[in-house]
Amino acid sequence: VRGFHLNALASLFVKWGEIVQKFLVANEEKKKGNIELLKVWTNTEMGQTWEEEGEEIQTDDLINRTEEYTAEVPQEVIVLTAGVDVQDDRFEVEVVGWGEEKESWGIYYKKIYGDLKMQTIWQDLDDFLNQTFTTADGRKLKILSACIDTGGHFTQEVYKFCKNKVARRIWAIKGKGGPQTPYYSKPSKNNAYKTPLFTLGVDTGKAILYQRLAVDEPGPNYCHFPSNEGRGYTEEYFKGLTSEKMVMTYKKGRAQYVWRLKDGIKRNEPLDIRNYATAALEISNPTLKMEREKAKEQPTGRITRSRGIR
Repeated sequence: VRGFHLNALASLFVKWGEIVQKFLVANEEKKKGNIELLKVWTNTEMGQTWEEEGEEIQTDDLINRTEEYTAEVPQEVIVLTAGVDVQDDRFEVEVVGWGEEKESWGIYYKKIYGDLKMQTIWQDLDDFLNQTFTTADGRKLKILSACIDTGGHFTQEVYKFCKNKVARRIWAIKGKGGPQTPYYSKPSKNNAYKTPLFTLGVDTGKAILYQRLAVDEPGPNYCHFPSNEGRGYTEEYFKGLTSEKMVMTYKKGRAQYVWRLKDGIKRNEPLDIRNYATAALEISNPTLKMEREKAKEQPTGRITRSRGIR
């Protein structure tokens, strides 16, 4: 069935002066912190969808600054962390390298498919998290810490998987929204397996990540991404990483920030997973200090930036 809509300016039953007057009233209310009248005016008088203004990162901006790594792990990386998202038919995992002043390097983004009711895929995940990575200067690095989301349909399986991996700092986490929720809190063991469970303030984490993604020069807090084939940093990854925006909304006249998916975007796993990998760094809290003499002697492990994904 075909449908049509017209805004109120085309109506024979509404005077333009009435439309303008409603806008003036709504605009004055917006200045006082009440945006609801302007939303209604936009929807009913203009026949348009209301879209909240907000801070966002453009996908192409990140794609265009990808760079080719000349080693599995660039030399500036001091420690590695990982984030894991649990889906019904797969794990999605990202390994992130961290250098001084929290400059970061995406190392691998990987999807591990299988039947999560079977032990085989959990062993595949364990093998991936337990592997050794080599830096440009020949150092061998293991993943220092990892966070695995307990949301979804396999909560108990995640508890069981993490229970005996405390020594490896592989943590079960549960996301909680709200700007007042701290990035992470003291773990609880209120579950059947007595597995330490961290509550993660996902909104706080997203705000930190987007601030870092907005840094456009290598150095403190800058985020590097590889253009090398086989690393998993595809256009789909970057769309997921930039899938949300932070917008200001008003509830009962009070301003508050919320995170919302951009129009036309349905998947946000890369954003959540980078958030988990960042939380793993904060929970483990390593000393991010490079030995200066070694850094001067060895190559950097990366070359000039490429333009776009290969």
